[in-house]
Amino acid sequence: MKRQFDKGDATLDGLFAAVILGFIILAFIIPGKSPKSLTDSPGSDSGLYGGETEYQYNLDLTKDSPYARSVSIGTGNASRAYQPYEEYITVENRGNESVNITGWMLSNAKNERAYESGGNLQRFAADTAKIPRAVTFISPSGTNTVTDIILKNGESAVLTTGSMGQKTPYVITSFKENICSGYLGSSDDYTFTPSLARNCPRPLTEPGATSLDSSCRNFISRMQSCHSPKFDRLDSKGEDCSTCVDGVRLSSSCFAFVKSHYSYAGCIANHESDPNFFGNTWRVFLGQGWPMWDDEHEVIKLFDSSGQLVDYKAY
Repeated sequence: MKRQFDKGDATLDGLFAAVILGFIILAFIIPGKSPKSLTDSPGSDSGLYGGETEYQYNLDLTKDSPYARSVSIGTGNASRAYQPYEEYITVENRGNESVNITGWMLSNAKNERAYESGGNLQRFAADTAKIPRAVTFISPSGTNTVTDIILKNGESAVLTTGSMGQKTPYVITSFKENICSGYLGSSDDYTFTPSLARNCPRPLTEPGATSLDSSCRNFISRMQSCHSPKFDRLDSKGEDCSTCVDGVRLSSSCFAFVKSHYSYAGCIANHESDPNFFGNTWRVFLGQGWPMWDDEHEVIKLFDSSGQLVDYKAY
C-alpha cells in the first residue's frame, strides 16, 4: 500500500506541474495586444467604445458649428506616425464660402483613455492645439507677411503636429504652397510629410531661356522641374571649372542664367507676381513637442473659434 500511494503522489505532482507550465505558456508565450491604454470592451455601456468599428464619447457629439457642413477633417497619417514633425491630419473646405481657421482648436481623446501607472489607473487631460497664423510664403529675404489662414473653396490645410527643426537656409513656418515651394521640397535640407507639390515652372519656359545658346538650351531642357542645380568648381573629369553646373561646363551667360532662375530664391524673384503663384494647400505647423494622435482608439476633434464642434474623426 505504501509503495502504491507514493506512485500516486508522483503522478499527481506531475499533473500539477504540467498545469502550472501551461499557465506560464499562456501568460508569456502567446502574444497579446499591447496594453498601451486600458479601456472598456466594444459594446459596453462605459468607456470610449460604442460599436464594432468606431467608438464614441460617453456624451453625444453634436457638430453644432455653422461650418460643420462645409469643413471636414481627415486623419492623414495620425494612426501611423510616431514623430511630431511627421505626424499630420488635414482640414478641407468643401463649401462655397471662404473660411478663416486661424484660432480654431484641435483636441484628442486622451482624457477618455485610462492608463496604467504603478498598478493604478490614471486619466489625463486631453491635449489641445490652436491653429496659428501663417506667412503667405517663405520669403528668401526673411521679410515674411503674416496672415490668417483662410481656406477658399476646395482648399485644404495639412496640420503637422510638430515643427520644422531645420532653420537653414530658410526658417520654415506655416505657409501656403506656391509654384516655387517645390524647390524647398526637393532640397536635401528639409523633409516634408507629406511631400510638397512640385508644380514649379518648367525650366525651358522661363522668360529668356529660348534666347540662350543651343548647348545651354539643351542643358536646361534636360533639367527636372524644382531641381536646384549644383554649382561645382570641378567638371565631370575633375578639372577646375568656374562655370560648371551639375558637373557640366557651360558658357558664362548660361551659368549666370541658371544661377539666377533655378532655385527657390530665383523662382520667387521671377514668379512672385504670377497670377497662378499660389497653390491650394496650406502647410501648418502646430509646434507641439510630442505626437498628439494615438495610433488607435483616438477621436480627433476640431472646434471653431467659438468653441463649437466642426467635425471629428474616430478610429
